[in-house]
Amino acid sequence: MSGPKVVRIVTREEIIAICQGHLNRLEKAVARWEAQGRKIGELNDSECAATHARRDQLRQLLVDDQLLELQKSVPIEIEFLSRDMAQREEQAVTKAINVRQQQRNLRESAATLAKALEGKNAPPALLDQLHEISAGERADQAQALLAQGFALLSGAPQVEQLTERQRQLAQQLKTGEPVVQFSQWLADQARQTVRDPRLERIDQHIARLQTLDGPAIAAPFLLQLSRLEHETRETQRNLLLDSLVLDLAQATLAYQQRRQAFEQLQLLAAEVEALNAVDSTELLNQVATSESDMDAAVIAQLTEQCQAQIALELRQRAALARRQAVLEGLGSLGYEVREGMATAWAKEGRVVLRKTATPGVGVEVGGNAESGRLQVRAVALSADHDARRDRDIETIWCGEFQRLQALLASRGDDLSIERALAVGEVPLKVVALDAAVVPREVVQQRTL
Repeated sequence: MSGPKVVRIVTREEIIAICQGHLNRLEKAVARWEAQGRKIGELNDSECAATHARRDQLRQLLVDDQLLELQKSVPIEIEFLSRDMAQREEQAVTKAINVRQQQRNLRESAATLAKALEGKNAPPALLDQLHEISAGERADQAQALLAQGFALLSGAPQVEQLTERQRQLAQQLKTGEPVVQFSQWLADQARQTVRDPRLERIDQHIARLQTLDGPAIAAPFLLQLSRLEHETRETQRNLLLDSLVLDLAQATLAYQQRRQAFEQLQLLAAEVEALNAVDSTELLNQVATSESDMDAAVIAQLTEQCQAQIALELRQRAALARRQAVLEGLGSLGYEVREGMATAWAKEGRVVLRKTATPGVGVEVGGNAESGRLQVRAVALSADHDARRDRDIETIWCGEFQRLQALLASRGDDLSIERALAVGEVPLKVVALDAAVVPREVVQQRTL
């Protein structure tokens, strides 16, 4: 047995609201996962169908009232989708890096081949085309034009301008030794080229920006790269290379952080929209018109506003559900629940209920319902009550409190004791009923 108590209540409505928030975030995560996977070309129909099936199974948990399982499983699925997309993005970036390196190899091979064909009676038009390839043009024709130039080089006589490798190649062609194929020649060129490691890093950064953020983001850096590749002064070229590597590293990190922040903003906005919160229209419009490349400070500000809106709405809904759950429970035990009590509780911080079967005594319920912590105690409704009955009144109330716990539990709510005083440890509190909440008895509606 115990006297006045500090209790914590968690209603079924709160848990359902939490679960619905999880499902809303999952819906947005699935949509983002699918859109991004399609965009980078790393997703097929069967993989999408499997993800949709898992999402539907998680939705069914709410229907089946498996609320704890839902709260555990949905965050795991969202985290899985995030990791899975990160892997797919890395695969796409790796492919883009390989393409850029292959293109660089073709440009360098075209420059080597054009130099080797000078003075060999090669068609001027072919030489011009090879120079264009080395400058990054005619990418779609590069293989064919290189093969044409290689064929001319293979049949050309040896002269002093040929490199050692080219002389060996010509000698093999003359002596009947195994003929080097064009594909092997290209591979040999790539292996023999001594490339500045900074160019490798630049290609990696640019490929990442192009794949994940779009060609427009990478365009300024491609222009810088083109300028430095035409720079003939070694000192100036080195300075430009160092500067571009640094700029790209910073931009890649900044855009990655911005993408993550923008995705988080979209998830939060989806939850705000699902809650149908009051005065959230303007905020949702701002999020809807936002872009992933917008200023990071603006994204952070909108994120904070969404978080605050969600927290406020959930607190208000939870507080209303808790007040209504307690009042309904006490009403089921025979206490008078009258119109305006929930409002008075929210305004005054407490409410007193009387019981017809036990005149002169009642129950006081108070505390901030938004925090979930409430104070409940038996009280006397007049100063001239019989103090000798105080222990009996508290003992009776303790039994009723246990019935209240069982009743709320049957509805999916949880009412637990955090702190309690012993029966008779403090005198029975004397309170007066608030005349403002005495009008007429009504059935309290649970709105969540």
